[in-house]
Amino acid sequence: MALGIDIYRRFQTVTSWPRVKQAGVTFVYVKLTDGGGTPLGGTGDNEVSGARSVGIPVGGYHFVQANPGAEAQADILLGEVARLGATGCVPMLDLEDNPAGSGMPNIPDSQKAAFGKAFCRRLDARGFRPGVYMNNALATLLRPDNWGIPGLVIWIARYGARPAAAAGRYDIHQYSSSGSIPGITAAGVDLDESYTSAHLGAFKAPGDEEDEDMSSDRGEATENGEWGKLHIPVNGGRYLRLASSYNDPITIDGISLVGDTPGLAGRDVVTVQAGGKVDPDRPGPWDLAGASGDYANKSHVVVRYQCASAVKGWVNNRG
Repeated sequence: MALGIDIYRRFQTVTSWPRVKQAGVTFVYVKLTDGGGTPLGGTGDNEVSGARSVGIPVGGYHFVQANPGAEAQADILLGEVARLGATGCVPMLDLEDNPAGSGMPNIPDSQKAAFGKAFCRRLDARGFRPGVYMNNALATLLRPDNWGIPGLVIWIARYGARPAAAAGRYDIHQYSSSGSIPGITAAGVDLDESYTSAHLGAFKAPGDEEDEDMSSDRGEATENGEWGKLHIPVNGGRYLRLASSYNDPITIDGISLVGDTPGLAGRDVVTVQAGGKVDPDRPGPWDLAGASGDYANKSHVVVRYQCASAVKGWVNNRG
């Protein structure tokens, strides 16, 4: 887990970026665009440059409006992302309603999934990895993890508790809107925890579509001929293990170790194991260091599997 924040200069004023970093903040999202343009509170120039100045990965988010269309709003966000160099985190769609009393029309819930898919596919088509933010209730209704968008990063807001299982998988949890961070003057700061590293890095890398889909470390049951994927953070661990919910055999199409290796462009993919059947009493361990000498630089493991029951994967240091 890693601490992140999302800020909007209308409500949060950063007075010291070094203090923000010293507080343990590892990523920042800045409101860059809103509907057909930039927010009423102003552009995110100072916030993006400030985060970058202290080496905190920073990305931009877009607050959705009923107009213009999804592709046009995606292009508006990417224009600001490119102008500011806010490419440390994936560009994010904030799919929620306007504040009560704003007088602005909202996209009906029945149309939000279609809008979100079109927006995210536009990001993907332009070479970016897409992300979407929504609250727990909307995630339960729309299930963005079932949208079929490769590499979709999911950010769910729920205060006082983790997102519900019915909301599906997620990469980031916004757990408070009333936090306090040294170096920021505000009535409250949105606080987030990342449970994967999927949000880091805005651009698609060669092989993204084939090698990973940024799914969670727990996968559902699959049918014959259908392959599921697990995305399992390495987090400094060395040994990979798999397990099925009911001790069913797991058939794997491949296990890959993926990450950003110094000196190499994009993500380096190392095959840990080719296809084969994993017996329920022998679910590993796979020695990641044995598979790759620079395994510590890899961010996650990707497993393509078939199994009649749900599959879980995890990485630790116990062989």
